[in-house]
Amino acid sequence: MHIRTLTPEDGEAAAAVFFDAVHNGTADVYSVEQRRAWAGDAPDPARWRKRFADISGFAAEADGVLGGFMTLDAEGYIDLAFVKAALAGHGVGRALYARIEKQARTEGIAQLTTEASKKARPFFARMGWRVDTEQVVVRNGTALVNYKMSKSLERPQ
Repeated sequence: MHIRTLTPEDGEAAAAVFFDAVHNGTADVYSVEQRRAWAGDAPDPARWRKRFADISGFAAEADGVLGGFMTLDAEGYIDLAFVKAALAGHGVGRALYARIEKQARTEGIAQLTTEASKKARPFFARMGWRVDTEQVVVRNGTALVNYKMSKSLERPQ
């Protein structure tokens, strides 16, 4: 698995990774109704191409195929963090996260934040994050639980 910078051209492949990660990767923690509300009934490449027009982050790929991606904005917010279900537990997320945290430290970001799904919460906890609050978000009329999480990157004195 090769980690590289995300590009706008990754949008279409990201749509498929996102759809797979939500529908197949979170089936043990979210209902079919919740997964449909979150990711729809089919990938939406046009929407993702637009979304990736101005995005910063990293992609994981093998043999030219996108297997996962993670984004980071200038304030330290990780908006998107998805790995194909078949690759979960194989270090892809960890490798992407390591690059994100390194980038954040390089940019002088003092704290990382995210809104993690039930599935992503344990991953972020293993990376040293804490749950700040549990919340319920409504997507397409359906309630989903997720977690506001954070990690300080400031070195203890």
